[in-house]
Amino acid sequence: MNEPIDLHNKISLLHLQACFADLSEKEMEVLASLLVEKHVPAGATIVTQGDPVDSVYLIVSGQADVKVAEIRDNQIHYQSVATLGDKDAIGLNETGFYSISGVRTATVVAITDMVVLRLSVAAFHGFALAYSHVSQVMRTYAEKMIG
Repeated sequence: MNEPIDLHNKISLLHLQACFADLSEKEMEVLASLLVEKHVPAGATIVTQGDPVDSVYLIVSGQADVKVAEIRDNQIHYQSVATLGDKDAIGLNETGFYSISGVRTATVVAITDMVVLRLSVAAFHGFALAYSHVSQVMRTYAEKMIG
């Protein structure tokens, strides 16, 4: 995929994320404009367990391995817990931003060459401040999923 990802396709990917489902079309357009396209080569680490959560990623194409590190016998062992692919997200779940602690809960490594859309947490917070309704939508959706 050599052509830049257009706004329409970015919006389509956002619509697939349950936590953004109740945003208006205007809000979706603004949020989509904040997504930054990034090409990731096979074997590259996208996020590392224990690092601060500074962004989330929407996968446009490619596959990634989600690994969790644990210490056994004074050595670090990695266990694959999931494979992510097209239209999946890194750092998001149904209730919104995934990490309550603010740190990554797993390492994600590209299995194939990938195209992802990065949304920085700072950009999202600015978006939520500009559209006060967004914070309430996210909170209401999270409560509905948890409760």
